[in-house]
Amino acid sequence: MTEFKNRVLTFFLLGILLVFVLLALIMGNIVHHSVKDKRLEFYVKEMRLIEQVIQNDKEPSHINQLLKYVSKDLNGDIFVLNSDWKVIYSSDHQNSKNMLSYFLNGKRNAPSREELVMMNENGKTYYALKRDKTDAPGFIQLVVPEGFAESQERSIWVMMSVGFFICFVIILYVSIRVIRKIVRPVEEATKTAKELTKGNYKARTFEYSGEDIGELNYSLNVLARNLEKMTKSQESQHDRLTTLIENMGSGLILIDSNGYINLVNKAFKEIFEEHTEFWTGHLFYEVFPHSPIKEIVQETYLTEKNVRKNVVLPIHIERKHFDVYSAPVLDIKGKLRGIVLVFHDITELKKLEQVRKDFVANVSHELKTPVTSLKGFAETLLDGAGENEEFRNKFLTIILNESDRLQALIQDLLDLSKSEQGFNLDVQKVNLHALVNETIEILHPKAEKKNIKLSVSVSGDPMMDGDSLRLKQIIINLVSNSLTYTPVDGTVKVKVEELEGQIKFSVKDTGIGIKESEIPRIFERFYRVDKARSRNSGGTGLGLAIVKHLVEAHHGSINVRSKLGEGSEFTILFPKEIKGT
Repeated sequence: MTEFKNRVLTFFLLGILLVFVLLALIMGNIVHHSVKDKRLEFYVKEMRLIEQVIQNDKEPSHINQLLKYVSKDLNGDIFVLNSDWKVIYSSDHQNSKNMLSYFLNGKRNAPSREELVMMNENGKTYYALKRDKTDAPGFIQLVVPEGFAESQERSIWVMMSVGFFICFVIILYVSIRVIRKIVRPVEEATKTAKELTKGNYKARTFEYSGEDIGELNYSLNVLARNLEKMTKSQESQHDRLTTLIENMGSGLILIDSNGYINLVNKAFKEIFEEHTEFWTGHLFYEVFPHSPIKEIVQETYLTEKNVRKNVVLPIHIERKHFDVYSAPVLDIKGKLRGIVLVFHDITELKKLEQVRKDFVANVSHELKTPVTSLKGFAETLLDGAGENEEFRNKFLTIILNESDRLQALIQDLLDLSKSEQGFNLDVQKVNLHALVNETIEILHPKAEKKNIKLSVSVSGDPMMDGDSLRLKQIIINLVSNSLTYTPVDGTVKVKVEELEGQIKFSVKDTGIGIKESEIPRIFERFYRVDKARSRNSGGTGLGLAIVKHLVEAHHGSINVRSKLGEGSEFTILFPKEIKGT
């Protein structure tokens, strides 16, 4: 900005200097001719006056005295000559002859009556005027030092130069003050404008009240305040929008009108487990790994309408269900500006829907078998088989067993429903060692029937918070399952161990084992590893599902390790203390 001020001042001063130079040339020319004309006119008048005196007074002494007096005023020597160029009177008798002869040597023609002849010779200037009186014709000559007239003009030039210089200094001072007064607000406004361009909307400039130039600074400050408000509002909206987009539960992608990806939110990255950092700035069909998504985007571009489809996409080793919603982004003129894609993960909903379908089918199947048996044997007894005591007792025994099986199924369904809906535990201090021993006593007859060795080992003091009835139900289900799926002469080991802040309960058997692919499903309702065998043994397929919910109700965790043909081990970790009770 200093360069701008210096540039303005330089142009301004050069303009003034040019005006001064032109003015000096014009005035100098005028002064030169005016002074010269006035001087020559003055010389002519003085010479005519001398001529008049000589005409009226013939006394040489008076005339010489007059010439001396006039020569002082004219700063030169005066000579009066006759028509033969001889000196009659002179203000300086010593130099008159030399001067006169020097002048006359180059002058052959006499000047006219009105003409004043001037000649510069040997450092002198000679002025000659013809005497026009008839009684005494001749000439009057004035001799002055050469440059005398120029010295007079030089003094005038000096005064003019001093005057010009003083005027120039005054104008320079005023110009600097005026320019500084004008440029300073502009400098401050420029600095503020530069700060605004850098994004510093808090920058302000001084406002000069009562001045026209102050309106610029005032307007700039108003602009800065408005920009600051707009920026804060935009930043606030941007932060809210970013927070909303990044924390929404659904995956979201923004694509511009040219097909380039502008935004991929965090939910999409987490759901698809893709390295999407490099997706931004690339065309969607270059980076999208799934063809159904490309087709949805292309359909949206073509129709410029909302598109909604359910798709199944492979995500690593899983297949997930998505509800994909694609909507065009249109401006106020209806022109397509881009596309927004929203991915809703409905895999769990699909699983729940499938579980519900399986549950209805399984319940129907499980209920149908005992009900069919009850109905069939009852009809057989009514048709006359009841009269035969052997058949009657056999059929009644089957009806009783099927009734017990139906009752067990209904009770398990009730227990599962309660556990899923949530229930209040009767939490108290429980000695898990004593509870395990009590439960094992109940199951010993079942182990003895298959000659299975059922053992219990305890280490530490397994005291914990829990509901004794629910814990007993967990133990019965796990140990009973192990006895069911363990062949004759096998072993089932129950172990209780005190850990730091936890109680470890495990049941290990030498049974048929579970396939690795089936382990994630064994806690599903009605899922059986060996369906025919479990059904024949009276199992309902709900035991492990109930166990899982009861363990979670006690804030514990359950884990399974199994190998097909070698056996399984179920491990439960219970906290010693249940917080919030």
